Amino acid sequence: MNANSKYHILMQGAISKNVSETCKEFGISRTIYYKWSKAYQQHGMDGLGEKKRKPVMPNKVDKRTERLILEYVARFPEDGPKRIFYELQDEGMQIGESGIYNVLRRNGLNKRIEREAYANQIKAKKRNGAQSTHIKGFKEKRKILDYKMKNPINAHPGYMCQQSISYLGVFPRVGKVYQYVIYDAYSRLGLVKLYNRKSTIHFIDFMHLKVLPLMKTLDFHIDNLVTNKSREFITNWDRGKHKYSEFLHKNNINQVAITVDQTEIFQPLQQFAAVLSKEFYQQAWVDDTIESFEILEKRLHEYLRTYNFNRQITDGPNQGKIPSDVALAYTGQRETLPLWLFTRR
Repeated sequence: MNANSKYHILMQGAISKNVSETCKEFGISRTIYYKWSKAYQQHGMDGLGEKKRKPVMPNKVDKRTERLILEYVARFPEDGPKRIFYELQDEGMQIGESGIYNVLRRNGLNKRIEREAYANQIKAKKRNGAQSTHIKGFKEKRKILDYKMKNPINAHPGYMCQQSISYLGVFPRVGKVYQYVIYDAYSRLGLVKLYNRKSTIHFIDFMHLKVLPLMKTLDFHIDNLVTNKSREFITNWDRGKHKYSEFLHKNNINQVAITVDQTEIFQPLQQFAAVLSKEFYQQAWVDDTIESFEILEKRLHEYLRTYNFNRQITDGPNQGKIPSDVALAYTGQRETLPLWLFTRR
């Protein structure tokens, strides 16, 4: 019904001074009549016009997606809408950056300081035993790991390898350097690859280039690969799998993701990183002959040849032995490891 028709009905009621009869005549309720009358008194003819329907918002986010966004914020409060958008996109979730921004704004999480405060609140609730905001079944079960390899059955190369990405800084004449490491806790065999940025794809490349060929050559299997719970290694969403976790699963490698504060488990890897820093990177940093990324990586591989083939293990059950010898002894091989495993870039 248009504005003129409504106005005609209102005038009829005013002239007849009988609203009930007017409403019966035009087939409307008294409630509708007085609603129109109030609108006319407040806004004139404009008040009797058709109200525009609320537009459908293309960036409106459903409740489930909003919960996932808030879960992500609780884990990574330093990330803004753009980074969250890319992470969600990687997990196959279709949502616009503006939709994510609206969720953050609606929950008062626009600023980083607000997101950090929110993350701290969530952590405090968990510590106090309050109800978790995690989606049911969201947490992965942690498998029991004999990380000290006390059981003789587990005391062998490949039972527990550890993996990490470390930012080494901006080297003079080289640029940004990230160190990708896989370290066998039993044999102390270490493999390192350098890249100029941090990416899951690089680790998959590293596995294809060095780690899987090494496994094939030595004829042993990585039983457990310990990683931290950063986004390069695991997913925070309940949709699908992280591409790196899926890669490990396809290669029958069990991934054990733990928090970085469990320093005792990561101790072998941390010791290896400390040796690399002291014996190689500190000298490389001031070496004027290292004029490119390629030269830096070549020098690193020269050092790793010495570390894996000549350097004696200084502690533990294999003290006095050489990492490559420990690995070969386990598989019963007598020939030396091929150098390409440590020189191939």
